[in-house]
Amino acid sequence: MAEKRLPKGISIRKDGRYQARYSFGGKRYTVYGKNLKEVEKKLRDAKYEIEHGIFAKPDKITVDAWFKIWAAEYQSNNVRETTEVLYKSIYNHHIKEPLGEMKLQGVRPEHIQVIFNQMKKDGFSPAFIKRVQNVLNLMFKQAYMNDMIFRNPVEKTSTPRIEKNEDNGSRALTEQEQITFLKYADEVEPYYADIFYLGFATGMRIGELFALEWKDFDFLKNEVYVNGTMIKIDGKEYRKGPTKTSASKRIIPLLPEISKRMKIHKKIQMENRLMLGDKWKAIKGLENLCFTTPIGRPLSRGVIYNAIDRVIDVINHDERMQAEKENRKPVVFEHFSSHSMRHTFATRALEKGIAPKVVQEYLGHTKINTTLDIYTHVVPELKAEEIKKLANLF
Repeated sequence: MAEKRLPKGISIRKDGRYQARYSFGGKRYTVYGKNLKEVEKKLRDAKYEIEHGIFAKPDKITVDAWFKIWAAEYQSNNVRETTEVLYKSIYNHHIKEPLGEMKLQGVRPEHIQVIFNQMKKDGFSPAFIKRVQNVLNLMFKQAYMNDMIFRNPVEKTSTPRIEKNEDNGSRALTEQEQITFLKYADEVEPYYADIFYLGFATGMRIGELFALEWKDFDFLKNEVYVNGTMIKIDGKEYRKGPTKTSASKRIIPLLPEISKRMKIHKKIQMENRLMLGDKWKAIKGLENLCFTTPIGRPLSRGVIYNAIDRVIDVINHDERMQAEKENRKPVVFEHFSSHSMRHTFATRALEKGIAPKVVQEYLGHTKINTTLDIYTHVVPELKAEEIKKLANLF
C-alpha cells in the first residue's frame, strides 16, 4: 500500500513526531506535533503570528510580551468583554510584577508557586487564587501548544483547597443581620439604601442592578425585567451589555414593599435631576438608569463597597457602645461584599421553603447544581430547626 503523501513542508522525524517548516521574510520557522492534524494547526497559528508581526523567537519573548499577544490574539474574540477585563486586571495586579520581565521559557513551577503562597499570606480567598492560576494556565498552555515552551509550569503548582460552599469570599447574612443592615442603611446611606433593599429582595447580580433602567419595571404587575449588565472597560465609557448567560435574562416578582420603595426612589431621582439641571451628567444612552451617583453617572462596585463598609462601621460603633454599657464583649458585624446580597437572597428563599427550581429561575442560574450548592449548606440548619417540631411529643 502506497504511503500517504504529506502536504508540502511537512515531514516525519525519526522520533515519530511531525515537523512543519515555513519561510517568511527570508527566515525559516519550524513547528512540531505528535500527529498531522496537530502540526497543521500549529503551522496555521505560526503563519498568522508571523505575518501579523506578533511572532517572537521562543527564547527571546518575555512573559509580559506573551500576555499581550495571548490576550489580543487568543482571548479578545473568544471571551466576554467583562472576562477580558478581569484577565487583564489579574495579570496587572498579581502576575506582571513577579513574572513580567522573565523570559517565557525561564518560568519554572516554583516561580508561580511563590505567587500563590504570597497571596494566601495576604489573605486572598482560595477561590480568587484559583482564578489567578486559571489565567496563568491558559497563558502557558497556549504557549506550549505553540511550541514556545517545552512544558506548562502551571501544571506542577498547587493552590489552597476550595471548600465546597465557598462563594468567592462572599457570605450569606443571617436574617437578623439582614434586618439590622437595612435598618442602618436607611439612616447612614439613604441615597444608596434602595439598591441594598432591591439586591436583598431579588438576588440580582451587582452589575445587573447597576444596569437597571426605569423601563425595566412594571409597577402594575410588581415585576422587574433583568436584561443586561453594566460594563466598564479601561479607557472606555460605561455601557449596558448583555446578561451573563441567556438564563440570566429573566423576570423577577417584586414584593409590594420593595415596589413601593422603588416608586418613591424614582420620584426623588426625578426631583434631583430637575434641581441639578445641567449638572446632572448622565451618559448618552444611559439617561434613565435607576441607580446612579448623585450627578447621574453609572455606579461602580467601589462606590457600593464603600457604602456597605460605612454602614457596618456605624453598626459596630453602636454595638461597642452598647456592649460597654452592658459590660459584655461586643458582637462584631462582619464585613461582606455586594455579592453577599445575592447569596443571602438565595439562602433566605431556600430557608423559607421556596423550591430550588424556582430559586434557580429567580437567580438566573443556567444549571440547577449551582443553586443546589447553596442548598447544601442551608439544609443542615433547617434539619436542626425541623426536629424541634417533635419536642412536644416527649
